[in-house]
Amino acid sequence: MDTNKYLLFLKIAELRNLTTAAKAMNYTQSAASHAIDSLEKMLGINLLQRTHAGTELSLDGNVLLPAIKDLIECEKRIQSLAKSIITLQTGDLKIGSFTTLLVSFLPSVLRVFHERYPNIRIEIYSGNGGYRDVERALQGGLVDCSFTCRPVSPDLKCIDLFDDPFLAVLPPNHPLANAEGPIRVEQLIDTPFLTFPSNNNFDFAYIQELYDFTPRSLLTLPDSHSMLAMADAGLGCTILPQMFLKSSHYRAAVKEIDGHPKRTICFAYRATENMSPRIKALLSIVQTTLESSD
Repeated sequence: MDTNKYLLFLKIAELRNLTTAAKAMNYTQSAASHAIDSLEKMLGINLLQRTHAGTELSLDGNVLLPAIKDLIECEKRIQSLAKSIITLQTGDLKIGSFTTLLVSFLPSVLRVFHERYPNIRIEIYSGNGGYRDVERALQGGLVDCSFTCRPVSPDLKCIDLFDDPFLAVLPPNHPLANAEGPIRVEQLIDTPFLTFPSNNNFDFAYIQELYDFTPRSLLTLPDSHSMLAMADAGLGCTILPQMFLKSSHYRAAVKEIDGHPKRTICFAYRATENMSPRIKALLSIVQTTLESSD
């Protein structure tokens, strides 16, 4: 809304003279008269009346005066709040993240973010902990940005962050536990496998397709932590990302896999929108954190 006409009206009410008010507001007298005429036509009432003493507000103008003052104060508050948002002094940031990144990488990132921008409130969404769930949350506007893995939906923009290798996790007493070098996936064909539910099994499905491998599934488990605990207990083997294993304690044997399969972790946002200052600030901290860890 253009409030200049209202500001001029308030100045006339203050000075009780159109010419003096026009000069104070850097209007010519004719431009000021035109602005007031335009405002009166828009509102459908007369705001001013001319007297020998100068310019007075009409009865209707006096009725509107408090509301117009409120309007100008409201605009000032809006401008002040917008400036606070742009300068990261206030606001909310909703982040989508799959579980393994949330528990291993994000804590250090969010600590730095909170130190720099203590008044920005952060909300984390992980859904069922998988990639597709946080992507859907981003597409639906539930979050502002998401950490996910390639490939992503074409309606999202994606900035690659780092590659995270997949590793084989074997029971401590497995025959290959002390083997040298990477193991081949086909060496595990007779070993019972621990897997995720089918609706959250993207990493394992990728390994199966990559190596044309169908495991003998023994247990279906809800998350990586329970999977690692079962491998520790000797109940089967599995394949987990290195990032998760680095932040975990376990007795199981962890082995590289021949061919070095990996996932590419990326930072996604909606392709139809520009990154807000809050999203840019988060991405900058993520990238700086990764550079310092190299």
